This record gives sequence, structure tokens and C-alpha cells, in this order.
Amino acid sequence: MKKLASILLLAALTLGLAACNGGGGSARDTLTYIAMYPSDSLLPIDISLCEPNVMHALYDGLVKFDTNGDIIPRLAESWEDSGEKTVFHLAQDAVFHDGSPVTADDVIFTMDLYTNESPFAYEFQSRMTSYEKNDDYTVTFYKAAPYINLLNFSIENIWILPKAAYESDPAGFADKPIGSGPYTFELMESDGTVKLKAFEKYHLGKPEVENVVVKPPVDPSTAVIAIETGEADLFIDVPISQLSLLDESDKATVVLDESTWSSNTLIGLGERLANDPNLRKAIYHGVSRENAIKLANEGIGEPAVDAFSRRIMGDFAGREYGPGYDVDLAREYLEQSHYDGQPITITIWQESYLAQSVQSDLMALGIDIKIEQVDSNAWFDMLVNGELEMTIVPLGSFSNGIENLLTTMSGESANYGSHMEISPEYDELVARIKSEADESARHDLIGQALELLYDRAVAVNLFDTPFAYVINSDFEYNNVASAGSLTVFLGDVKLK
Repeated sequence: MKKLASILLLAALTLGLAACNGGGGSARDTLTYIAMYPSDSLLPIDISLCEPNVMHALYDGLVKFDTNGDIIPRLAESWEDSGEKTVFHLAQDAVFHDGSPVTADDVIFTMDLYTNESPFAYEFQSRMTSYEKNDDYTVTFYKAAPYINLLNFSIENIWILPKAAYESDPAGFADKPIGSGPYTFELMESDGTVKLKAFEKYHLGKPEVENVVVKPPVDPSTAVIAIETGEADLFIDVPISQLSLLDESDKATVVLDESTWSSNTLIGLGERLANDPNLRKAIYHGVSRENAIKLANEGIGEPAVDAFSRRIMGDFAGREYGPGYDVDLAREYLEQSHYDGQPITITIWQESYLAQSVQSDLMALGIDIKIEQVDSNAWFDMLVNGELEMTIVPLGSFSNGIENLLTTMSGESANYGSHMEISPEYDELVARIKSEADESARHDLIGQALELLYDRAVAVNLFDTPFAYVINSDFEYNNVASAGSLTVFLGDVKLK
């Protein structure tokens, strides 16, 4: 009875999610999507303030990926990729929502904004040395290093803006954005709900679903109940622990795929851990990956042996460089450390159960652990300012390869690596990886860097678990790779 009451309460909380899906028996013309992040901005250059799947709906990128994770056309109808550069040839029938054509001038203008005005300008500057217009429908991006995959990077980071419309009224554009994506902007409500309408002249074909309502994020349990009751239609990044609620449902389809993210990575930052390798190793070997899965993920997942997600590790996946969880070894390292009994703070903005699991393991070892939970904005400010001592985060992305994540653990990484122990040997390896054009030689260097990363013990990947999305059974969306990369191309959702 209590369980039923709880479910009914959660269902009641979702009433604000109801959309114009039509009455009983009416044809569905609206998809209600529960966002991962608030849409605090609808300008792509404000990356940290945007719900990315709203960006995919409003704006087109140069390419996208299919259900197998293969690159397919979007604004670029073809391309040539080499170790030096990527050349994109634009579709000549693509237009913006105001009817103006999408040209190379718009791409170059957009790249200027990303490179010079975006809060993540470093991400562009670290991947490209320059870019240029070759003709009205051809642009070339020059790589900063041979290994960089600008095709993958562009999917989640480059959405094209119309130069003329943006320059004529930047403030007005922010309030009513214009893109070339499958949906046009209709309005944003006071609670942050965004309403979109299918773009009749979308060059890849008008979407089947006429309207999309994007609701602000809610608690995962509430979102799952909203899917079950039909008050929402699509929810991505569903906690695996919540999927049991949908086991008997005929109203929802669950799609799982191997994640491109290390689900939960414990990262040591701050001066004490940077200067005490034995303390880092005590923590590395003293945290039970099995306990983390049981306490934080209802026993679903596999203990990680890799530095990053298996999908990113590629043929390095499964290689063990030494012992993982080993309490006796952890105690030996702790005895050799300079630990003085003062608490170490784990600052988080999510994953409280996981932090408690880590705390329990390390307290049993003799390391006092304090948990501090802040909101995501405060957490990010603390990260940038070097104020985190330890934290737990997802690590990875669809657009990053293993080379980028190894760089994250190096001294040149402004957010993570520069606040860790600085290893000249490791940094030199990363520099060689970035400049090595021969794939076989670069592969060998990556292997050496992974061995050294294990020895440094600066980060602990705790477990691997699939990522999931859930969609109302009235709709079809068959891009399995979306589940593992947290990307939904709303224009590809179809009616059954």
C-alpha cells in the first residue's frame, strides 16, 4: 500500500508535464521530452547553459551519427578527412528558418564565435589551428594534432548560426533563435519549457512529429513515472536502477547501449593528494568497485578495470596494469603515506550514494572522509578555481577519443590535470601522442601512457554500466548509439 501511495504521489508530481498529445484516440502530433539540463540559453555558444538535444533540434551541425555510431551527412553532404585537415562540402539546398541559404560564410562566422567568444573556446583552439572558406559551399578545418577527430567533435560542439540574422540583432536572436535544424522555435514559457514546431523546408525532410515540448529536468523517478503514465514521451540518461519500474510496461520502449562515459570516476585533486602518491594509491586500492555497484547502482554494472569507458578504450579495454581493489595493499600504502588523520573532502553535485560507498570503504581503511554536496554551478566554479580535493564525476564524451582523456590527466589540462600531481614523464608521453602521425607508433605511446596513469593513481574508474533512454511506445526512435552518447536527434523520431 505504501509503494502504491508513493507511485501515485510521483504521478501527481508529473501533472505539470502534460502536453498537447491529443485526447483519447486522437492522432499524436506532439512529443514531450524531459530534458537532461535546463535551457538557460538557446545560443550554442553558451554551451554550458544549453540543453544539447534542443540545440540538435533547432540548429543543424555539419554531420551526425547513425545507430551504429557511423558518421552520416547533416549540413555537410560529403567530406574528406586526413591527419592534417577535414574538408566539409555543404549541402546546397539547406536553408535557415528565415529562408536564407546556409553557406560557408555562416560556418566561418559561427567558428569565429566559438573560437573567440564561447566559454569553451579552449576546446576549439586545442583542436584546430585554423579554418577557412574555400568557396561558397566548402570549408576546411586544420587540425592541431593528427589524432583529432573533428567529425566526432563537430556533432556535439558545432551548431551553425545564420551570420546575417545574428549580426543584425544579437539580443533579439537570443530571445527567438533561428537555426537550420528540423524544428523552429515557437516560445519559451516562464518555467523553462521550450516549444518547437517542425520546419517545413528542412533539407533532410520535414520531421514526422509536428510539435516537440521540451520540459525542464525532473527527478529521474518522477520522469520514469511520467513516461509510464503517458504524460511524457522521451527521457534520456535513465538511471539503470529505475528501469525495473518499466519491466511490465507496454507503454514504453527501453533502449540500452554501451556508454562513451566512465560512469563514475573518483578523481583526486588538491595539494595533499598531489604531493602524496602513497595516499593516492591507498585510496585507489582501498575503494571497492563491487560495493559501489551494490550501493549506488542496485548491483547493475561491471567493476571497471579500465581507466575510461570500454567504448572509448577500444582495443585497450580489459587490459589490467596491476591490482585494483586490494585492502591489504591499500593499508601498506597508507602506512607509507603522510596522511595525518585530517578528513579528506569529496565534493559532489550528484552521485551521493556513490560518495557514501567510497566514504564507507575509506573510513574502514582509516582515512577520514567528509562529503560535501553543492549544486552543479558551484561545483564547476570550484573545479576551475582548484578548490576541489576529491570529486566523483562522469568522464568522457562521444566527441573525445582516448587521446583527449589522457590529456585530461596531464599538466596542460586546465580543469583536472593541472590540479593533480604533475608528472613530467607522463606529460612528455602525452605531448608525443598528440604529435605522432603514425597510428601504430601512437598506439604504442598510448599503451605506455595508460601504464603510467595506473602507476600515478590519480583517478579511479569505479564501474561500467550501460546508458539508456526510454520512449513512449507510440513513437519510434531507433538510434541505439544515442543511448550511450546522451544524444537524441528529435527530428528522427517517427510516429508508429
